[in-house]
Amino acid sequence: MIKAIGFLESCFAEKFGTPRQPMLVPAAAAKLKIFKQFIPEQSLKGLEEFSHVWLLSWFHLNTNKSFKSTVHPPRLKGKTVGVFASRSPHRPSPIGLSVAKLEKIEGDTLYLSGADLVDGTPILDIKPYIPSYDLIARAKSGWTGRAGRAELKVAFAPGFTVAPALKKLLSQILKQDLRNPRDRSQLQDGREHELRLKDCSVTYEVRGKTARVTSIGPALAKDYAKPGRVPKELL
Repeated sequence: MIKAIGFLESCFAEKFGTPRQPMLVPAAAAKLKIFKQFIPEQSLKGLEEFSHVWLLSWFHLNTNKSFKSTVHPPRLKGKTVGVFASRSPHRPSPIGLSVAKLEKIEGDTLYLSGADLVDGTPILDIKPYIPSYDLIARAKSGWTGRAGRAELKVAFAPGFTVAPALKKLLSQILKQDLRNPRDRSQLQDGREHELRLKDCSVTYEVRGKTARVTSIGPALAKDYAKPGRVPKELL
């Protein structure tokens, strides 16, 4: 039987802005509190010796209602691959696999960084990352080795002060170019975009190869990811 062992608290409020792969945004902080029923004082013993962990998660915000055998990875700009040749969240079983840096463990809570998961994601399991087993020499990267990865320069409009930690986080997020390359309207030069994080709402525009932050405001209230949206059998 599959059960959630806890819900991840992440800085990412919604899909847009959440990294497409783990470790792309090292400054992204997260934490995971293990449910008491799993006796964290015993079940986490020894995990503090590892620098990274694997997180098995449930894609609880998926909107797909039917199975699709092919997907359109953003980096392929319209080309398709089989769903099992991708890491798309839209899968027959919406289970995710991510690696994250383990910063520390305090009691029943893991403090993490670099995760690519939205706030409220149910975590199904944790496994230690073991370099001698998990890092495979001469492994093939498939189509991802042929697909380009566009990166943007990140600038901040004059006139407002950005805390160093937030500036670092936004720089790492926005340089990934969050726009969908299949959506021409998103690619319009100078178009305004909104990035919603858990603690703030950010407005930015992209001109050429530069993403320029134009405003930062308070987070917008929204019911993102709470247990009511998770299948009862996981709880």
